[in-house]
Amino acid sequence: MKLRVLLLLALTLFASGGLSQKKPEKPKLHADFYFGSYPTSRDAAAMLAKEPVRLLLVGFHQGWDIEKIAKESKIPEQNLDKLFADLEEERLAVEVDQFERRPLLPVIRDKDIAKVEKNLELHKQEYTKLIRSNWAQIEGAAESLAGAKGVPKAQLLYQIVVGGILFGGMNEAFFEDQTIMVNPPRRVGSQRFYAWLVESDPKLAGGMKREQWESGGYTIVSIGPELPENRTSLDRIRTDNGMVLDEAEARRFRSFIAILTREKLLPYFKKNRSDFLNVLTAFDAGRYVRVSDAFAWYYDQMANGVVEDLVSARLIEPPKGQYAFAVKAPGR
Repeated sequence: MKLRVLLLLALTLFASGGLSQKKPEKPKLHADFYFGSYPTSRDAAAMLAKEPVRLLLVGFHQGWDIEKIAKESKIPEQNLDKLFADLEEERLAVEVDQFERRPLLPVIRDKDIAKVEKNLELHKQEYTKLIRSNWAQIEGAAESLAGAKGVPKAQLLYQIVVGGILFGGMNEAFFEDQTIMVNPPRRVGSQRFYAWLVESDPKLAGGMKREQWESGGYTIVSIGPELPENRTSLDRIRTDNGMVLDEAEARRFRSFIAILTREKLLPYFKKNRSDFLNVLTAFDAGRYVRVSDAFAWYYDQMANGVVEDLVSARLIEPPKGQYAFAVKAPGR
């Protein structure tokens, strides 16, 4: 009798969805989306932190006009018109004609993730294996850097692999090769970056925040899961015994990363280009953005997957906030 009651209870729960793993589909318009970009854009991140801006882009993704977005979101049309003008100025949205406005970044929904997650997991594993197959060469390069002697090995390898290779040299290799991803689109002023908006999970918007700027004849790179309020100065890096590479070492460092990314890593992506393109055509955003825009997000996820694996294996040590290092800029 007890067994029969338990079976009936289980069947009831199953029929009502209590044991089902399927997530309920979210409304077509809501603000539970997270922004990411490469390179990191503080200005765009600040703009996309505003809920009405995200609602507007999601509405455009759905093919809606401002009148319908206003009706569904309960936000006055004049407010949305002003936000659209700001997005258009930042080159994050565009007016195609009087009847259609589009995002200039892919809006990636849960159903898009469901379509690509198996392929993405496979590509993460393959990319991790490729990085690990070159680990001895990477360690050798790290050990040869006199300008990084004060940095613990696992922290130094994080800076080189994550800041120098995965989220630095590899992107430059893509932009130079142009067979799968071209230079980032120009936004406001001199800013160039890829951007995306992803539903439900902030992790899917990207875990790494990388910034790069020039100071005192050096290129300074900061990398980590958090973006500091203020950029680290060259003097602070020196004071903290961080990695500072002067002219000769800087040339060797840049050469090492260029050779590794272009000769050892890029061929994997070129060989599997058709596979990546087939996966990316599954995105609904494919009707209004280029393949490069979608691949920028896809690669970001692959690289983050490699970082997670290397951290789990204790081959690299992540910062609490950010690491920063300096490399003498060419001809400075």
